[in-house]
Amino acid sequence: MDGEKVSDLIDDLDRNSYSFIYYSKPFDDSEYLASGKLFEIGKTNQKLSELDKIILNFRDNVSAGDLVESIPIFFGYVKFPSTTKEKIWSNFNEVSWFIPQFVIFSRENKLYCVQNFLSSSLQDDLNSKHTVEVQNFIQQLVRKSVTEKASAKIEKISDDDFSNWEKKVVGAVNEIKENKLQKIVLARKVEYKISGKVLWNDIFEKLNSEYPDCMNFLIKSHQDYFFGSSPELLGKFEKDIFRTEALAGSINRGSDEYEDSDLALLLSASKKNKKEHDIVIDHLHDNLQKHLLNIDIDETPLIKRLKNIQHLQTKISGRLKESPKYFQLIDSVFPTPAICGIPTKQSLNELKTLEGFDRGLYSGIVGSFNLSGEAEFFVAIRSALISENKLIAFAGCGIVEESNPDEEFNETELKLQPIISLFNNEDKS
Repeated sequence: MDGEKVSDLIDDLDRNSYSFIYYSKPFDDSEYLASGKLFEIGKTNQKLSELDKIILNFRDNVSAGDLVESIPIFFGYVKFPSTTKEKIWSNFNEVSWFIPQFVIFSRENKLYCVQNFLSSSLQDDLNSKHTVEVQNFIQQLVRKSVTEKASAKIEKISDDDFSNWEKKVVGAVNEIKENKLQKIVLARKVEYKISGKVLWNDIFEKLNSEYPDCMNFLIKSHQDYFFGSSPELLGKFEKDIFRTEALAGSINRGSDEYEDSDLALLLSASKKNKKEHDIVIDHLHDNLQKHLLNIDIDETPLIKRLKNIQHLQTKISGRLKESPKYFQLIDSVFPTPAICGIPTKQSLNELKTLEGFDRGLYSGIVGSFNLSGEAEFFVAIRSALISENKLIAFAGCGIVEESNPDEEFNETELKLQPIISLFNNEDKS
């Protein structure tokens, strides 16, 4: 398949599959579309760290060609550990990492399709059966269907409005003043009625163009969809090197280059944002010490600029003490104070009262890994769920003692825009 992007095939796959994951990272020119669950781990509520034992059993029993040995073998997600559970997330497991039957990826402007299969004898199973399966799969995707032009429309039906939000922020600040918490991340959810066909090809053409420095993703399970554009790396394994980042503290973009720079300086000088950011750095540093031989942390936060918002960003890296155990390490840092709060356990308990809803996959984990020491995990923020003709968009922000409800509300409005701007919005309020 020449001259097409992986994202051009999403709508065709959507018509023929009840379960798939798409993600792209325009910043490093990578795109994957993974379909069919050949093998799945983590369906039950087992600890993340226990998944490493299962992965180790696979390591010596996988054969791959030179072209594909470095691409991911497992794709999946982890929900945020909400203490509140809601039916609307029931089509998604708490934890799911799966080997797909087919993976489509791009290299040098060409698309490739990899077929995975389980076998006790490699030679016996390299037969016409698998050739026919992959041919049928590709034919379904390249069969040109009538292109639909009208995009989906949304109309707001419920909102965590400012008066309600203000009460939550004031309540959180009081908890912090009483030394019950250092920081907590509060999220809003906004519900829309959605009508018309969602054209995923168009959605990701926009996201990949407008948010090239993010990990843009879509997870389909049965008839539900979770998608977003995450700017936040939770963890990247590169053989014996681990990388992560603190991404906390935000301000809007300017109308021109000069205003943009002034706002960035204002963000860097903000004591409130610096405190929020440093709490995340301290959490990562303290919990990574047992896994890394050394920890290198940027001395001064960078500014990560997205289309409509800019963040304080501090990059952190180090050399692993032993061969990668992906989930043992990830479990020790997730959820970070950038999406939950500190102390973690108390923050989770307070969120049950202050937020009062199940985050599900919002602020959870989405990513992939292979068996050669390479993995990437992103925090599933700037995201939304589509279920039963509803679009539910989420956005959150960190609350510390100096937080102002008006400013925090405006920050969530900025963070909702990457999702809401993808649709024709009929709400005029």
